[in-house]
Amino acid sequence: MAYLKKILKLSFGLSPIAVVISAYLLAGFYKFKIPFIDKGSLGEFNVALYSAILMLLVNLLQHLLTPSTSIELEFSSQKGVYNNIDMISCPFNSDIATVYFFIKLTGNPKKLQDKKLKLLLPPDVTAQSLPDFSGFYSLDNDGSSLDVYMSKFFNNNRSTFLEKEGKEIAFNVIKSREDINGLISSELNKERRVSFKANKLRLTR
Repeated sequence: MAYLKKILKLSFGLSPIAVVISAYLLAGFYKFKIPFIDKGSLGEFNVALYSAILMLLVNLLQHLLTPSTSIELEFSSQKGVYNNIDMISCPFNSDIATVYFFIKLTGNPKKLQDKKLKLLLPPDVTAQSLPDFSGFYSLDNDGSSLDVYMSKFFNNNRSTFLEKEGKEIAFNVIKSREDINGLISSELNKERRVSFKANKLRLTR
């Protein structure tokens, strides 16, 4: 899915060049004859006309293929501190570390109601829920992962679009080995028509 998104992004980035080339080829193949435009300007007019039509089609295709509903996940090792960093380091204080993360939702709430994020912990650590946030997620039996439910972040009767709305939540991580160096990974169920963006967090010692 991520590979396909990169291809689409590159394709749409190159679309203006492709549109100009295609417009010249189409204008050479068939010219619309407009009575009030002289023959000397007819070629330029057709190139401009084909360019406008092709750009309209490209924009329509981009709108259809680019999800308007998105989920953003940003990890942090400190409460309330988010700096849009790709990789966060989270050290243990004795045997416990607290992982903070902010969920930001945009788009159609109906498309988000059945979505959940799964956070997968590295070996030799287990997750522990915090009372203030336990309603937003559930832990698996051995504490090696947790499911975060998007429906808990907004009123499920809402019909208007969400505009980068969300909340900070947290959980504890307890280590069972002295030295820890591993990533918490995240994945979204049912990615269809919903884009997902997340940074990474590394647990250390």
